[in-house]
This record gives sequence, C-alpha cells and structure tokens, in this order.
Amino acid sequence: MAKKPTYEELEKKVRELEKKASKYKQEDARKQAEEALRENGERLNIILDSIQAGIVIIDAETHKIVDANRAAIKMIGAPKEEIIGHVCHKYICSAEKGACPITDLRQNIDNSERILLKANGEEVPILKTVTPMLLSGKEYLLDAFIDISDKKKLEAQLIQAQKMEAIGTLAGGIAHDFNNLLMGIQGHASLMLMDVDSIHPHYDRLTGIEEQVQKGAELTRHLLSFARGGKYEVNPTDLNELIKKNSNMFGRTKKEIKIHRKYQKNVWKVEADQGQIEQVLINLYVNACQAMPGGGDLYLQTENVSLDEDYVRPYKIEPGRYVEISVTDTGVGMDEETQQRIFEPFFTTKEMGRGSGLGLASAYGIIKNHDGFINVYSRKGEGTTFTFYLPASEKEVMEENELSGKILEGSETVLLVDDESMIIDVGEQFLEKMGYTVLIARGGKEAIEICEKGKDKVDLIILDMIMPDMGGGETYDRIREINPDIKILLSSGYNIDGQATEILERGCNGFIHKPFDIKRLSRKLREILDKK
Repeated sequence: MAKKPTYEELEKKVRELEKKASKYKQEDARKQAEEALRENGERLNIILDSIQAGIVIIDAETHKIVDANRAAIKMIGAPKEEIIGHVCHKYICSAEKGACPITDLRQNIDNSERILLKANGEEVPILKTVTPMLLSGKEYLLDAFIDISDKKKLEAQLIQAQKMEAIGTLAGGIAHDFNNLLMGIQGHASLMLMDVDSIHPHYDRLTGIEEQVQKGAELTRHLLSFARGGKYEVNPTDLNELIKKNSNMFGRTKKEIKIHRKYQKNVWKVEADQGQIEQVLINLYVNACQAMPGGGDLYLQTENVSLDEDYVRPYKIEPGRYVEISVTDTGVGMDEETQQRIFEPFFTTKEMGRGSGLGLASAYGIIKNHDGFINVYSRKGEGTTFTFYLPASEKEVMEENELSGKILEGSETVLLVDDESMIIDVGEQFLEKMGYTVLIARGGKEAIEICEKGKDKVDLIILDMIMPDMGGGETYDRIREINPDIKILLSSGYNIDGQATEILERGCNGFIHKPFDIKRLSRKLREILDKK
C-alpha cells in the first residue's frame, strides 16, 4: 500500500505546479506580445509604403539610414539594401553638408527645402520635414520629403514673367520717346527732299538720313513689340496660308535649309496683326538658320488644341481653344541658362555687331500682346523647338485691299492733336503740302474746345494717344460726345496696356504708327475720308 503524502509534500507539489503554470502563462503572453508587435510592424510598413512622400529613419548618432519606405526608394532610385547603412548626406541634403538642425543645433523640428541626390546623380528639389523620435529607448530621426520640381518650375515661370513685364515697361517708355525723336528727324528730312532733286549736293545725305531713321524705326518696332505695344491692324487670319507664304519666301533665300510642313486641316482662325505674326515667324526662321550654319532641316507645324486652366495658369491667359504653331530646327541647341534668357531684349549669343538681341524679345512681346504665349525647348546638340499659341476666333478671313504708293492730296480740314512741338511742326507741314486746311491743338482740352466751337468745320482729327493731363482715350470719348460722326485717326509711338486697340474697338476710324512719312499719312487720310 502506497504511503500517503504528507501535507508538506502536497504543498511543495502545488507550488511546483503553480510555477509551471506561471511560466507557461508568461511564455504565452510573450508570444502574444511578439505576434502583436510583428503585426503592428507589418501594419506600419504597409502604411508607410502607401504614403506618397519619401520617408527614411535615420540613426541620430551615426546619421546612417536604417529604414526607407517605398516612395523614398523610388525617389532615390536605388535598391533598399544599397540605401540602408549609408549616411543620410549620401542622398539627402548632399549639397548642404554641415551641422544637422536636429542633432547638432538641437531644433525640435526642421522644415526646409533641400536637394535630393538620386543614385544616377540627378538632383531633385525636395521639401523635407525632420523630427526626432525614440524607438526602444534609442534616438532616431524621421525624415519625410516630397518632390517639389513642378512647384519650382512654376515659381521660375512666374519670376520670369514678372521680370519680362518690368523690362517690357522700361523698353516701351524708351521706344515712345525715341519714336518722337525719329518722327522729327524723318519729317524734316522728308520735307527737305520734296524741295530738292537728285542732283542737289545734299540729296544723298538726306536720303541717307531717311535710311538711318528707318533702321532706327525698325529697332524701335522690335522694342515696342517686346513691350506689348499694340496690335494695330487686327484681322481674322488663316495661319496655314500665312505660314505657307511666309516660309516660301524665306526658303527661296536659304537653299541649304530643307523646310518640312505639317498643317492642321481646317485650322482655326485667329485674330492677329498679320505683319507682326510674320515678324515673329521670320525671327524664328532666322534664329533656326543661325543654329544650322551648315544647313539642316526646319519643321513647321500647326495644330488645333484645347488648353485647360492648369496649363495656361502660369501665363495668365484664359483657357480654351488655341492654335499651336511650332518651329523646330536640327541645329546646335541651347543650354538651360541660355533658354532662361533667350526672350530678354538685347540678350544675344552672337558676336558683337552680328545681331541686336531683339528678335526673340519682340516675338515674345507680340505673342503676349495677342493673348497667347511662347515656349522654347532645346538641348545642346539636339536642336530647338519654339512653340507659340494664339487664341482661336470665330470670325471669317477677309481679303485685303492694296493702296496706291503715291502721295494722295486732299482739301478737307484736319485737326492735328499732339503735345510734342516737333510732331506738330512736321505734321502741320505734311498736311499743308498735301493741300489740307490745318488746325492745331497741343493737348486734349484744347482739341475739345476747337470741336465745341466749330464741330461741323473739322472733317478729320489726327489724335495722339499719349498726352499729359488728358490722354487720347478720354479725348476721343469727349470728342465723340460732341460730334459722333467725326472721323478720327489715332496716332502713337507707343501703346500702353493695349489702349490703342481698345480705342479702335470703340469705333476709331484708323491707326498710324509713329514715325510715319508723308506717303503713309496721305494714304491713311484718304482711306478714312473716302470711306462712305
């Protein structure tokens, strides 16, 4: 018969069983905790990998990367095993090595723009946020960053647009004053030439002055175009026909350039000053030709496009239907720095005396003034593409009527309104030579007084647009109130903020750009006076 255990032995056995049970419970709890920790880690990794921002965890002591999420791996462009173990400066803030804001300067958080150096050497601007964190009692840095390349491009476009706006204002002011000077010089030279023949000893000198004035006027036209100085003769235009004629003429002079054309069928019409758009195209052709000194290919293309609000926002124009015109060459191309400055007036990569640096600047201004925009894309050795966009119009194209090239005379009464004495002097003599009766007003208020006293005596008014005290726009409106039927020819060397176009749209009969000669003025006067 087995011996009955004593109470002490039973108590000892119970304690042993309790110890075993406690050990099993602890092991089970530990396994459960480890499983929960593993599951939480998996959830955290899933969350981190689903975030679009790049995230890396950095050892605060060594600055080595210990973990990286999927977005960070993709942005850096290297396998995860190559990223782990490298100091953060190998990829992040590589261009700005130095004191760490968190560990060295003891900041609580670091929000800053930095450069991410990708594995292939490409630099990407990033916006990063670094915060300190504790994991299992050890200090780490949580570094989250996003690519801000698009933001930087938009900022650069805005800064460029603001810079071009400021330069345009300056250029326009200079052109205005210079045009008035040219008007005086050309006027006096033209008047003197009317009284001398070709055997006169001063004939060649006078014609030489006129030629130089024309060169100066051409320079000023470029400046005015860049300054968005006005679309003076706007008509519905078929760009396919315009480019066809324009490029054929250019192609005949440059046999070493092969021109390829791709025109949009039923291209949308645009409202444009055809002479200015031709000037844009010629400037782009010349630029392409200079980029291909040994000859090459020139590709011209038109296309109907619809631009949304996001696309046009940097250019401050309305979304909608546009005609896209591209001019592509196979020339030497340009670097990024040159592309940033290519539309600035007087910027040129040519040798001294080989160019004014105003061709592309005037192209920029013309397209901007037509409520469009122009872009350039180029790489060294890979050619260049200039692309500009003009808003589409529903208006139909009209045929142009050519005017006679001789001086046309008249007998009507003309009121000349201008605040510049030299313009008054030359203009009065021009009109008298043509047979007109001339009245003079040296400002808007004086012109209104003359019209009020004898509104039926004046047949036509030549009205300067930019005058002190009362400008051309206000003067025009007041004169129309006095006599709604009076004919008015607007004259200016500069158009501020499209005012000339606005006045023309309000019913003004025509526009003549300073400096003008007697032939141009005579044709313009008869065009208006003879129109029923």
